[in-house]
Amino acid sequence: MLSTGMPAPTRQDRVRTAQEFIAAGRLEEAEALLEGVVATGDPDTLNARAALALARRRTEFAFEMLAEAATIYPEHAGLTTNLGIAHEVLGRTEEAMVCLERAAALAPHNDEIKLALAHALLNCGKVTEARAMTEIVVIHEPGNARALLQLSAIEFALGNSSSAEAVLLRALEIVPDDPDALGNLSVLMLERGRFDEALSLAERAHLRAPLDTARLLHLTYCRAATGLWPQAEATCKKLLAYAPAHVGAREILARVTIAMGEVDRGIAQLTQFVRARKSDPSAALALARVLQFVGRFDESLNLVSHVVHTRPENEAAKALLTTLELTIGRYPTPEPIASAPVTRIAVPPTTSALEFVALVRLLRRLASQQDVHVVAEPRYQALLTSLAEQVISDELTLERSAMPLQSLLRVLPIDASNIADGIPYLRPEADLSAKWRDALAVFARPLVGIVWESGALGLSMEQVAAVIPHGVTLVSLVTEAQRHDMKRWSLPIDAGVHIECPAELIAAIVNLDAVVGPDSFAVHIAGALGVPGVVFVPRGYPWYWAQADGKPLWYPSFEVVVQERLGDWAGAINEGRRRLEALLRASTSD
Repeated sequence: MLSTGMPAPTRQDRVRTAQEFIAAGRLEEAEALLEGVVATGDPDTLNARAALALARRRTEFAFEMLAEAATIYPEHAGLTTNLGIAHEVLGRTEEAMVCLERAAALAPHNDEIKLALAHALLNCGKVTEARAMTEIVVIHEPGNARALLQLSAIEFALGNSSSAEAVLLRALEIVPDDPDALGNLSVLMLERGRFDEALSLAERAHLRAPLDTARLLHLTYCRAATGLWPQAEATCKKLLAYAPAHVGAREILARVTIAMGEVDRGIAQLTQFVRARKSDPSAALALARVLQFVGRFDESLNLVSHVVHTRPENEAAKALLTTLELTIGRYPTPEPIASAPVTRIAVPPTTSALEFVALVRLLRRLASQQDVHVVAEPRYQALLTSLAEQVISDELTLERSAMPLQSLLRVLPIDASNIADGIPYLRPEADLSAKWRDALAVFARPLVGIVWESGALGLSMEQVAAVIPHGVTLVSLVTEAQRHDMKRWSLPIDAGVHIECPAELIAAIVNLDAVVGPDSFAVHIAGALGVPGVVFVPRGYPWYWAQADGKPLWYPSFEVVVQERLGDWAGAINEGRRRLEALLRASTSD
C-alpha cells in the first residue's frame, strides 16, 4: 500500500475545518465533517455543533446544548459567545450582553467575538459603541468582509449613506459576489432613487442566495420601483407559494396590483387575508398602510385605531395612528410633562430628511425660551446651523437623556392655526446668499427652481417640463445621478452641480421666485424659507402636506396638487401649470 507519510486528520482538524465551513455558509459540508467526529464532551466539538444548529436556525436546540456546555466549561470563550448569540436571537437582550461581554473578556484579542458584541450593542440601540467596536476590528483586519458589512449597516442606521456606500464597496472588493453586500448596497441605491442600479444589485444578490426570502422580497420592491409590474407580481406569488402567511409579501402584492390599475382587487385580496388572520395586528397594519397608500385616510385611521385599542402596547400601530391623524389635520393633545423645561432633543437615526425639515421648526419654540441642546447625526447638524433660532449641537451620553424630536408634537401646544408660525425658520448664510444672488442676476426673472424624481410612479423630468410656462428661467436643483437626466433637456441652468451641502441649497433657493416639483428635500427647504411653489403629491400624500380649505398647514407658501389616480399625473400637471402661472403673476404684481 502506498503511504504518503502524512498523518490522518485529527478530531481537532475536523472540528476546526467544520467551524470554517460554518462561517462560510457551507453548512452541508460542516455537518458531514461533524458527523464523522466521535461523540465527545470536548468543548470545541460541542461549540461547533451548537454553531451549526444556530446557523440552521434551530435556536432552541442550540440554546439547550450551549446552556449545559457553557455551565460545564465557563471559561470557554466560544461557548459563551454562542450562548450570547442564542440569547440575542431569542430576544433576551440583557442576557446576551452579559455573555458577550464575558466572552470578550475571556478572549480580548478575538475579533469575531468583538463583532458579535458590537452586533448586540447595535440591537440595544447603543449605536455609537457598536460603531467604535466594529471600527477596531476593521482597523485590525482591513480584509474582514464581515466586519465591513457590519460597519456599513451601522453607518446606514446612522443615516451616513455615503460612508455606508464606501464601506460596502470595500467589502465587495474582497467578496465580489457576497449576497449580503450586494443586497445592502441595493437597499442604499433604492433609498437614493437610483432604481436601475438597485434592481441590478438585487438580481445579483438573489442569484447568489436564491433561497433567501428577504432577498426575494427586496427584489420584488426593486422590480416594482422600476415599473416591472408583471415581474414584481410573479416574484410575490413565487414567495407566497412557499410562505402563504408572509405579511410583507401580501402587502407588496396589493401595492403592485393597485399600481397596475386594479385598486379594488388589490385592496379586496389583502382584506380577505386580514379577515382570515384577525388576531394578527401586523396584517391589519399592512392593510391600513395600503389604504393610506391610495389616499383612503379615514378608513385607514379607523382600522389603526382598532389595533391601538386592542393592542395598546403596539408601537408600530401608535406611530401610524399619529401619522394618519396629522395627515387629516388633527394634532395630538399636549401631554403633561415634568416642571423642568425641555432642553435636550435627540433626532433618531431613522428620521427621514423630509420629516426632519418639517419638524425642526419646533426647536425654534424651545430655543426662544432657553438654550436647547440637540443630538443629531452629521447629516442633520449642517441644517441645524441654519436655524433662525440657534441650538447647541451635543452628543448623547448615558448620563443625560434626551427627548426624541417627534415627541415635541405631544409636548408643545400645536394646532392648525399655529403650526406654520415662524416661517421662515431657516436662515441663509449671508456670503453664500450673496454669491448665488450675483450668479443668478444675469438671468431673466422669474427664476423657478425645479426638481423631479425617478421611479415608475414618480414625477419625471419631462412631466415637470410640461408644468413650466413660457418666459421662465429654469434652475435645476437636482444633484448626484439625476443630473444626468438633463442630457435630454438642456434648457435649465444646472445649479445642482454646485450644491454640495444644505447651506448651498438654502442660499440658492432663497434667491428664486418659486420652486416646482414632487415632494423632495428642495421643496421642503423652499417651504421652510417661505418661498412660493407648487408641489405634486400622490393620492396617499405624506402627513406634512395636510391641507385645510385647500391650503397646506405646514408650508402655506406652497400650492399642493394631488394626483387623481395613482401613477396618473396628467390632470395634476395641467392643474399645476395653472397654479404656477397664478403664483408668478402674484409675485410680479407685488
